[in-house]
Amino acid sequence: MKKIIFYDLETTGRSPYWDQIIQIAAICTDESLNVLDEINIIGKLNSYAVPDPEALLVNKIPIENIFKSNLSNYELVSEISHKFSEWSPGVFIGYNSINFDEELIRNAFFKNLFDPYLTIKNKNTRIDLLDVTRIANFFYPDKIKSLLNKKGSAIMKLESIANTNNITNFTAHDAMGDTYASLQLAKLIKNRIPELWQQSISQGNKNQLQENIGLKPFGYLESFFGKAKLFCLSFVGFHPKYKWALCFDLLEDPKKILGMNGPDLYSFLEGSPKKIRKLKLNKSPILLDVGIRKNLNEYNTISDETLLERHNFISNNDEFKNKVLSCYNEDLVDDSQLDVYAEESIYKNFVSYSDGLLMQEFQEACWQNKLIIMDKFKDKRLKYFAEILIFEEKPDLLEKKDFIKIKDHFRKRILSTNKEKWLTICDAYKKIDDLRIKYDNNKENLLILDNVNKYVENLEKKFNL
Repeated sequence: MKKIIFYDLETTGRSPYWDQIIQIAAICTDESLNVLDEINIIGKLNSYAVPDPEALLVNKIPIENIFKSNLSNYELVSEISHKFSEWSPGVFIGYNSINFDEELIRNAFFKNLFDPYLTIKNKNTRIDLLDVTRIANFFYPDKIKSLLNKKGSAIMKLESIANTNNITNFTAHDAMGDTYASLQLAKLIKNRIPELWQQSISQGNKNQLQENIGLKPFGYLESFFGKAKLFCLSFVGFHPKYKWALCFDLLEDPKKILGMNGPDLYSFLEGSPKKIRKLKLNKSPILLDVGIRKNLNEYNTISDETLLERHNFISNNDEFKNKVLSCYNEDLVDDSQLDVYAEESIYKNFVSYSDGLLMQEFQEACWQNKLIIMDKFKDKRLKYFAEILIFEEKPDLLEKKDFIKIKDHFRKRILSTNKEKWLTICDAYKKIDDLRIKYDNNKENLLILDNVNKYVENLEKKFNL
């Protein structure tokens, strides 16, 4: 029996590469969503971390609470990896998690030398509760309610959706509060629309999606700047480089393509409205039964027979498939050799099997032995990450020249006055000044900003020594 794991993060900012997790809450449940276990932990900032003042205003974790934590960032990430492994196999669920929380966790695991793909290995799967909620609200607005914005689009922020559906006993923008709200929202969907819930949690496996996506036409709900739209699609093939599933919109007659070539064909496929939708199967999209379209006027003119006929034409016509796929061959420019920082290289080069074993050995070793294992990594990125971990956790083990080298590395980064990919001290001061003007009448926010400013001042002094 698979467990269901709900979780949420609070972080120093929004970059998966350059920011860090400072709080995680997770609730492990059984398939009936009965709570089995939970964690709620806060970790310290790394010694070189420049937190985004705006992020700390949102999560409102006092910076002194972060300092008082008994856990370093490495120990926090270690606890996440340990608990997620203990709870596996499971379905990992967050709200807007696939594009944010999951990326933060993957990169945190990677930089701390844990397996970054834990949530999709060993029968684990993942789904995004935001996607499930959007579908529930779009097709069953009487069962999962939402407020509307000025443009008439559903407001899908967790706090709004929760409150609108009478989930009120939680603290928004707190990791445990948002995790609790996600669990309660999932219970509502499971109880009120059980077929959608079951369909959603059973679709998270990428390999299963690859096997099943071409079997029949399907519905897919996309969101554009907050506006949701249903598409009835048929799978054509995989993008030759990015491996996205290229799917044809069955609102159009696919036979039109046979008389097109070159730029005209590409313009037809990619022009507005686009005839090809690109689905990232590793992002756990939810494929719907096309019968759900009958609630929508746009698709009422298309019969089941026409949809199936168009799907069968696409499935059985190699000329059609080759014409479509040829339009995307121009994307095959090899950018794998472009210089990237180690912190942002998780998807550029996968860790070798031998280095993967060394990562496990590294985690099981004492710090003295970690230092020895560090030099065995063939992947320079892993050696670099290991050296930083020792710098943070056991700096006395490093030779003086290595300690100075690493400190100077971070000094140059955080004291840079250039426009960098990461937040610098200069950037932080500028943000604090701007936010003080914005919240000049908000005493709580001004106090938070004062405390962040003191932290940044101390950080600057420490790295200027």
